[in-house]
Amino acid sequence: MSRNFSEYYKNRGVVDTYDSQRLGGLKGKVTRKLEYVFVDMLTEIPKKQKILEIGVGTGFFSKMLAAKGNFTGLDISEEMLKKTKRILPKSKFVTGNILDLRLKDKYDKVITIRVISHFDKTKAGLALKNINKVVKKGGEVIFNLENRSIARRILRKITNWGSTYTYQYNKRDMQSLIKSSGFDNVKVFYLDHFFILPLHLINKLLFNSLEEAIFNLEMRLKHFAPFSNTLFIKCRKQYS
Repeated sequence: MSRNFSEYYKNRGVVDTYDSQRLGGLKGKVTRKLEYVFVDMLTEIPKKQKILEIGVGTGFFSKMLAAKGNFTGLDISEEMLKKTKRILPKSKFVTGNILDLRLKDKYDKVITIRVISHFDKTKAGLALKNINKVVKKGGEVIFNLENRSIARRILRKITNWGSTYTYQYNKRDMQSLIKSSGFDNVKVFYLDHFFILPLHLINKLLFNSLEEAIFNLEMRLKHFAPFSNTLFIKCRKQYS
């Protein structure tokens, strides 16, 4: 399990297998589908707006976001950006680091998924403060964090879960992080309530019939915090 996520995502082998890893198994497919739906819901209807995506990866959200406004994509990995540029050749992409943002433009919305959870509280706070500098007053940021749970800590110790190290945050941590970074008006969705179950095995036993049922159940539970593995957050930059 690598703690240097920036070097990890610059690796060509990781880039080539990124999508298959994220969509592997029932859990991966459902989680990715939920993330897409939540980003779509929280960015609302297309209008004239400037959108920045930090951590575009291979462009999973980028095409949808580019259809909603004037889109800029940023990633620390040039190899990742090469793949996304093939999907959106007319969009603007820049190589950059969320911990050292050097952008002159201001944006109405900033979306950064599966990025801030790689940081401890100090670096996560720095990342959000950097985002605050490039968001217009009243602008919004959408990001996710991993929910702190005993089950997750036990699984990590037993299975060495995850290819890169991630940090967990409870609701109080999240609220403190957001407020100290100059944001408020928080909206939270919760997802991945069944991460502790061997869903891939159960799905095989049920002839691959579980995906739609688990997705629909997760959508019903999106306001239910207990047992969730991920916090999906939308907050607004303070006007003062």
